[in-house]
Amino acid sequence: MLLIKFLMMNFYYQIEKFVMGVVEKYDKKGKKLLDIGAERSPYKKYFKKLKYYSQDIKQNKVKTVDYVGDLNKGLKNIKSESFDYILCTQVLEHLQKPDKAFKEFYRILRSNGKLFLTTNFFYQIHMIPNDYYRFTEHGLRYLGRENGFKIKHLRSQGGVFQVLSYVLSTLPIRLFLKEGSVLYKLYLIMFSPVIIGLNLSAYVLDFLDRKREMTINYEVIYEKASRKK
Repeated sequence: MLLIKFLMMNFYYQIEKFVMGVVEKYDKKGKKLLDIGAERSPYKKYFKKLKYYSQDIKQNKVKTVDYVGDLNKGLKNIKSESFDYILCTQVLEHLQKPDKAFKEFYRILRSNGKLFLTTNFFYQIHMIPNDYYRFTEHGLRYLGRENGFKIKHLRSQGGVFQVLSYVLSTLPIRLFLKEGSVLYKLYLIMFSPVIIGLNLSAYVLDFLDRKREMTINYEVIYEKASRKK
């Protein structure tokens, strides 16, 4: 499955690769992680040692969300300093109040706790109408710094060639095809060799793009810093 994502949907592969890196380094017994905006918890399967909990704005159909609440209003049902880690993938752009969210992240995390976050930069409007922002590297640094976090890791997921590959491979869908339709599925099947070729070429060519100022996504690891008195 991961290989298919790498070849066909590199955008999703990059996010999952980031989460797997987090698991390798931070999945330890005695730790607690809260997955913010988890929906059906697609990454829970990777965490084998720590205690995993999920949060979302509403309960899912299989009733696996541990904490239901609106992050824009504050998660009052979650105690302060009760988690070692927070995982927040592809959620920040959907929040009306990202600054409020970071304040909640800080409140919920224990001393030196980590926030593992990914968010869009170059990506189409989605989950309409609940899609509000796109974040630059500098915006992500600012949100962290202003709310008591240190940046431990910040990386763009792909460069200009992967952006170009994504635009070209999805262009027919945006112009002519309805997502989920028979023609949409036929396009993915018939043109999969072309899409794979574009993605592989972009992956290699992106080594030429050292600045990576045009990227689809960012991944960040924040660490909770002590407040100055």
